[in-house]
Amino acid sequence: MPITPFIPHPVTGKAFIGRQGLVKNLRGRIANGESVAVIGGPKLGKTSLVRNALEGLPDRKVMEMDFRLPPPDRFTRASGAIVILDNLDELADSMIEPLVAGLSSAGAVGFVLTGSHRLRARLEAPGTLAGMSVRLYPLSVLLDGEMRKLIGKDQPPFLAAWTGNHPYLTKLFLHYEEAALSAGRCQWEPFVQQLVTEIGEGSERRLLQYLIERGTPVNPATAGAETGISQIKAVADRLVYLGVISRWIRNDEATLFAGCRLLNDFITGRTPQLTD
Repeated sequence: MPITPFIPHPVTGKAFIGRQGLVKNLRGRIANGESVAVIGGPKLGKTSLVRNALEGLPDRKVMEMDFRLPPPDRFTRASGAIVILDNLDELADSMIEPLVAGLSSAGAVGFVLTGSHRLRARLEAPGTLAGMSVRLYPLSVLLDGEMRKLIGKDQPPFLAAWTGNHPYLTKLFLHYEEAALSAGRCQWEPFVQQLVTEIGEGSERRLLQYLIERGTPVNPATAGAETGISQIKAVADRLVYLGVISRWIRNDEATLFAGCRLLNDFITGRTPQLTD
């Protein structure tokens, strides 16, 4: 019997697991009229995070624009609204500043932007966009405790080793269960390939391959010394915000870890086999 395809979608309320502290902080910033940008790789949960933050502000007018979809009327509904510019990386750099300036002139009272590395690079240097200050909120994969809540008590613990605590890959594997590698291949393989493309062939690829070979959490300074990467924090940041490695404090020490076996096998050319 064929398995119904997994359809990812933003979640709110009880279906939203983890990142509660981030939601509370983000909500407070938005309520105070600040403009913020949620930065993270594909399918890390940016839209879900923003919608959960806004759920706590039911009295605020919200205008949402998703740049993966055909553009709506961009200005007439902006007056008095918090404007969400979702997937802003889909818009050409030359168009971002005029768009934000136009929406500001139309009466927008605040902005929530979402995007990936390109948007982060665009906002980090000046720290402003169309004259407004923007606070960055970088996302990463789920914490171990959040991951355990998402998986539930009845699922095998080695699932996290396959997905590297990535929320999208975890939900995909939970959906297909023991058929994840075969029945879900048409979904996870293009996604993993997208991550590989975004990683590129430079220092990020070199660091990731080093972490895969080590197979255990590594101190960033050690990783920098052994790979010869001088800007180890910036390189690690990009991999963390893509969701392909984790950076946690373990035993009072900062560590980097390539914990997504699905991606690691794809990078190294190994054939994935779902065993514990």
